[in-house]
Formats: sequence, C-alpha cells, structure tokens
Amino acid sequence: MKRRISRKASNPGGGSFAIAAIVIIVIIIAAAFFMMRGGGGTSPTETAASPSPAGGEKVHLIMSTGSPGGIYNPLGFRIAEVVSKYSDKVEITAQESGASVANAKAIKNGDAQLAIMQSDVAYFAYNGLYLSDFEGNPVSNLRALAALYPEPIQIVARADAGVKTIWDLEGKVVAVGNPGSGLYATAYTILSALNLWDKIVKQELGLKDVPQQIKQGTVDVFFLVAGVPTPKIEQLAVQVNLNLVNVPDDAMQKIQAAGLGSLYLPYTIPAKSYEFQEEEVKTITVVALFVASADVPDDIIYNVLEVMFDHLDEIKTVHERAADISLDKAATVPIPLHPGAERFYRDRGVLG
Repeated sequence: MKRRISRKASNPGGGSFAIAAIVIIVIIIAAAFFMMRGGGGTSPTETAASPSPAGGEKVHLIMSTGSPGGIYNPLGFRIAEVVSKYSDKVEITAQESGASVANAKAIKNGDAQLAIMQSDVAYFAYNGLYLSDFEGNPVSNLRALAALYPEPIQIVARADAGVKTIWDLEGKVVAVGNPGSGLYATAYTILSALNLWDKIVKQELGLKDVPQQIKQGTVDVFFLVAGVPTPKIEQLAVQVNLNLVNVPDDAMQKIQAAGLGSLYLPYTIPAKSYEFQEEEVKTITVVALFVASADVPDDIIYNVLEVMFDHLDEIKTVHERAADISLDKAATVPIPLHPGAERFYRDRGVLG
C-alpha cells in the first residue's frame, strides 16, 4: 500500500526534521498494514484472509468439532482439510471442543464460524430452550448447513436390571448426562414427553463416570448419543452383562404427539451390532448437523458446501458413519438454513 506524503520546509534547518517525520509515518502505516493482513493475529470474532493459489485471498474460518474419542473430531478435521485443499476461496482450521453445547456457544460468541452438533441441541440453542446456557438467551446467529448422519440415542441397561423397554425405566437409577450437556437435554426432553422424567432416580453423570457406576451396580441404565457400534459400550460389555433398551411404537407415537417428531426419528439398531445383542432394537435418532454462523457471507458458505459435496468420497473415508452423508438428505434440518446453503441446495435440485 502506498501513500504519498508531502511536507514544505519552513526553513533550511527543518529539512532533516521533515525527513525523519516522514520515515516515522511510513513505518507506522506499514505496521498498520501488516496488522490488517493478520501479522498481529486475528480475534476470535473475525475471519482472517490468507493468500490463495490464484493470487487472491482466502477467507479463514474456524470450525469447532468435538473430542478425539468421538466422530465429530475426525470428521470435522477431514472436512476442513478437504475444503481448504480444493477451495480457492476458503481455508478452514478445525479445533477440538466439548462438542454440541460448547460448539453452539462458540458460534454465539464468535469463537468459531463453523461447527458440528446434535440436531436437537441445535434446535434448543436456536430457540433458547431447555439448556441452561441458552434458555431465554437463544443462539440467534446459528444456521444449518447440512444434516450429516444419524446419531442413535442408545439406552443401555445392566442385564440384571430388568429393563427391556423404555417404559421399564420407572423407579430405576438412570444416568442422564451432566447438567447443561446436550445428552442431559436429550434425556430430559424424551423422558418428559413420556412422563417418565419425574419417575426415575436421576444420576447426573456423563459417559466418563458411567462405566464405573454400572460395574458397581449403583446405576441401572444410561443414555448415550453416538454412532453404532460405540467402542465404550463394547468395552463395558466385556466386564458387565448389558442389553439395549427398546423404544416401542407406542412410546414413539407419544414423542411425536408431543411435537418432537421433527427432532427425534425412529431408528433400528441391527441385530449383532454388539456381540451381546441378539435381536434388532428400536430406538430414536437425532442427526449430526453441520452448522455455521449467520455472519459468514453467503458465497463463502455456498463454496464450502460445493467443495464438500464435490469431494465427498474423500470425506467418507475418515469414518464409517461418514458414509451416510448424502446430498439428498442434507437439507432436512430443524433450524433455518443459512441463505448460502439454501441457494446451494436449490441449485443442486434438492430444494424446490
């Protein structure tokens, strides 16, 4: 960047002073320009620009994923890698996070511009419901980009607890997740719709603490939202006899009658998904949702989705669940689509 600066000397002795002043001003301008280009770092609420192969500038976006043990983490990092590799407009940096609730907060605060989260958590966050972080304080800038793959709600019981269907939870000790977590909100919503929330003995425990409690017999049942099979369930089943709990048709109908049919869909876990599971099990599923901040420009979101779906084969190799990602199902979401995503799906013939 160039800037012409002129100064008329008032006397012959002032020349050196004028030259020194000009040099200082030029240094200040150069430093400011360097900072604007990202040399001094970028605040969490800004998108940075970096040189593109075409000689222009790429928009830099932060994507929140999840912890290394889940699917959000490897999938999010792969999406970031593929988009950054093939796009001439966007570069994405993926980062680990506490998953759904933490990701909604990151979008709200501007600490991330993209994220993956449970579809029901996205709905609660956008509408300011149930979750303590968002109740009465909605994430109004949250927008959907794509439904990715099913995330079954697995209800797991000790085999000696006598819990075959979700109706058998009454009077049982049930681990429902940590307060404020997406899992807690899921368990609360489903069990409230079935009038069971106040009829169970609740243990506010996350998956980290559940195995020990199950082994000790102090917890009968726990909820988990994760792809099937889940390694932690397989590992626990080596030490304790377990069974998966059915959500029968009458329970599913009651959930739908409560107006939750767009959030919780029927799902069947195939027989032998786990060694201990002899028959198929009916349950409920949410969807892993790719989301963005409404502040990201429409053309940038369009490009992210364009590159992602044009190179989906590379993304699908990261995890077996990623094989479920489909353009035909991607626009079925519980919160408003980002305008850039809506335009993309219309151009691809997914939306009318």
